[in-house]
Amino acid sequence: MITGSVYQRSIEKINLKFKINNMNIFVKTNRILLLITALSAVFVAFGQGKKDEKWDRVISEMKKVKEGDTISKRHIDIIEWTDFKMLPDMSTEKKVHLELTFGVFVKKVNIWTGTATVESFGGMRRDISWIKSEYKSQQLLDYLQLKYDISHYFAKKSEKEINSKKINAGNVNKINGIIELYLVERDKVLQELDLESDLGNRAEIIDKWKQKLLKEEI
Repeated sequence: MITGSVYQRSIEKINLKFKINNMNIFVKTNRILLLITALSAVFVAFGQGKKDEKWDRVISEMKKVKEGDTISKRHIDIIEWTDFKMLPDMSTEKKVHLELTFGVFVKKVNIWTGTATVESFGGMRRDISWIKSEYKSQQLLDYLQLKYDISHYFAKKSEKEINSKKINAGNVNKINGIIELYLVERDKVLQELDLESDLGNRAEIIDKWKQKLLKEEI
C-alpha cells in the first residue's frame, strides 16, 4: 500500500524528470537553431545572402566558383590546353586568358560551439578561359600552371588561418576579412610573376618561381 508521503515523493520525482527532459529538449533545440543561424551566416559570406558592398570582392569570387564550368586543385592537379574552352577574343592582343578561382567552402560547423571548419581550393573557370591556338607552347602552359598552383596556395593559406582561429560561423565579417586578405595577396603575387616573367616569356623566371612556390617563399 502506497502512503500519502511516498505517493507525493513519487509525483515530485516524476515532475522533476519531466522538467529536466523539457530543459534538455529546450537546450538541444536552441543549439540546433544556433547551428542553422550560423550556417545561414556562412552562406551569406559566400555570396548567397544580402548584398554587402564591403565584401563585393569576396562575394564575387565565391559566386564565380559556383557558376559555369569550374575545376579546382581538389580534383584536377594539372591543367591542359583542353581546359581552355572559350573561343578566343580576337579583338585583343592577349595570347591567352586564364580565369582563376578561389573557393572557400564550409566543411562542418561544430553543433556545440558554432565553430566553422572550412576547405579552400584554387582553380579555374574553363568556360571563360581561352587560348589563341597559334600561341600554344609548353612554356606558356607551364606559366599558366604556375598561376593555377599559386591561386591554390593562397586559398589553402586562407583555410589554415580561418580554421586555426576557430571562428564562429556567424562571424561573417571575420571570415570574409581573411578571405579578402589572401585574395589581395594572391593578386599581388600574380602581378609580380607577370612582370618578372614578361607574361611567361622568360623560362628561367618560371623555373625560379616554381622553386619559390615549392619552398613556400612567395
